[in-house]
Amino acid sequence: LILALLLSQGVRSSSDKAPPYEDQEAYAVYSALIPLERPLRNARAKRLIIQNETKGYEMCLRPEKEWEEKIGPAISDYVRSNAKPSLLQQRIEVKVPYRLIMADELKSAIQTAGWEGFYQRYPDSGGWIELSAVGFNVDKTVAVVYMGHHCGPLCGRGGFHVLEKKDGKWVALDWEGSGCAWAS
Repeated sequence: LILALLLSQGVRSSSDKAPPYEDQEAYAVYSALIPLERPLRNARAKRLIIQNETKGYEMCLRPEKEWEEKIGPAISDYVRSNAKPSLLQQRIEVKVPYRLIMADELKSAIQTAGWEGFYQRYPDSGGWIELSAVGFNVDKTVAVVYMGHHCGPLCGRGGFHVLEKKDGKWVALDWEGSGCAWAS
């Protein structure tokens, strides 16, 4: 199911010459978000596998009217920033080692030998993570980012996160409105 979803969404190759993703504040957002997600929290991955290209998903966040001024600019920037993929750099700070892998290589590992083959190639990974480019408000105190985790034919989830920078750290923003997510 997840592989079919990936194929239908046209996973792109790094060979398409995507530019490097250079926004240092985006890497701070990733560094705050990844430790809270399933690969480290539940799967206790010893080595993370992260798709090397940013991958945007259709925006579905709809903040309530009183939140629009605070979150709206970050949503608009998310849409703009994800018009084309960029290549992630080795700038994410997490406590376990990680590898950035081309989308084609991830897809090939599963198509060739299924998830069993994926885990033989990437043991102790808990699957792989995909990240969007990060959308920010003008002063970079609010961020919107998509993160997905793929771990098997009926294992995975993804969705949007809204974060706020407080006391120099990125934390989840408790906002009101609607969004979307997927799980398998």
